[in-house]
Amino acid sequence: MLSGLPPALIVTAEHDPLRDEGDAYAARLAAAGVPVQHRCERKMIHGFVTLDAVSPAAAQAGERLFADIARLVAALTV
Repeated sequence: MLSGLPPALIVTAEHDPLRDEGDAYAARLAAAGVPVQHRCERKMIHGFVTLDAVSPAAAQAGERLFADIARLVAALTV
């Protein structure tokens, strides 16, 4: 019963124990016709967003995530 849900953004991390579940959820949303943007951040671990102060790569991945969120919110408010 996923059809009819609003557009979704699913971002997983390559080295995340929950990656498979996130990938499967994104696939189920797409199969149900829900607009979904899905990206797996390479070389990242679960919680990479909190590592921006110690990892430039995590900071860049976080910036991509926040830019994606901003675009999604802007599209929903038009």
